Amino acid sequence: MNAIALSRASAALLLGCSLLAPQAQADTEVVRYGNLVANAVVATPLLSQDSLVIDTFTTERGALSQTTTFTVGDGVEYFSGNAAWLVNTASDFGPRLVGVNIDLFDATNTLLQSDDFVGVLGGFAHSTFGGLLGPGTYTLVATGTGIRDSLLDISLTLAVPEPRTYGMLLAGLGLVGLGLWRRKSGTASDGDRWQMMRFQPGTPA
Repeated sequence: MNAIALSRASAALLLGCSLLAPQAQADTEVVRYGNLVANAVVATPLLSQDSLVIDTFTTERGALSQTTTFTVGDGVEYFSGNAAWLVNTASDFGPRLVGVNIDLFDATNTLLQSDDFVGVLGGFAHSTFGGLLGPGTYTLVATGTGIRDSLLDISLTLAVPEPRTYGMLLAGLGLVGLGLWRRKSGTASDGDRWQMMRFQPGTPA
């Protein structure tokens, strides 16, 4: 493959990658809770690339029960989320929130997702959740118990690009690789060779 053909292939690859890049500014909706028992409704629909952040800090003690309702707009197919909360030991003095569970329900109150506990690092417990998520209204419910002060952060991102876009990119790269292999191995047909030659620079007169 000569330098010009290589540069054209590189340009095509860069163009493909640019199509995957975000075309619009992503928004972040933030909900702040100062109580263990609370609920909120996010008025603005979340679109592709948008995020929902739920930030809780309270000195209350007792049962945690927070309900956050939000709407997902058109073009969304899946989401990813994570949560972190302080679980200082019983002998410490900092916030201590235990038994945390995060569930996602649809408009019919059907459970769609629950978080998976990942582990504890630096006094923070971590969990993740995610899956398919189309347009509609959803409710994120956080439960647990505040032993002392409680600190909990939850984030949910409507992930982009969709998996099918990755598939299209990989398929395109596979076709480019196949073309290069055929050219190198000399198995290209006469028609293929003519197509390749069309893009070669002409010799100066």
